[in-house]
Amino acid sequence: MALVATLEQALLLHHHRQGSLLNLAEFLHERTGGMIGSLSHLVREAAIEAILDGTEKITKHALHRVTLDHAAEHLGAKPRRSMPTQRKPTSPAAQAI
Repeated sequence: MALVATLEQALLLHHHRQGSLLNLAEFLHERTGGMIGSLSHLVREAAIEAILDGTEKITKHALHRVTLDHAAEHLGAKPRRSMPTQRKPTSPAAQAI
């Protein structure tokens, strides 16, 4: 969280509300797989887009639009499951085998 706060303090976007990235810390961690380089890239790219499109703020929607590096996109956090997957009951014929 301290790293996210430090990155956010460095932003010089006119309409960005301090603390909004900190509120997204869990999302940022999941999005980047916990990789610092990916986090830095994500925030930097979202900030550049915010300047170019004139919004001057980083939103969750803007963070979703950023394409991350291969490792973060493919090797990062896997979707969480709230409960273990249950096995489907087998047919009576399959149970007899």
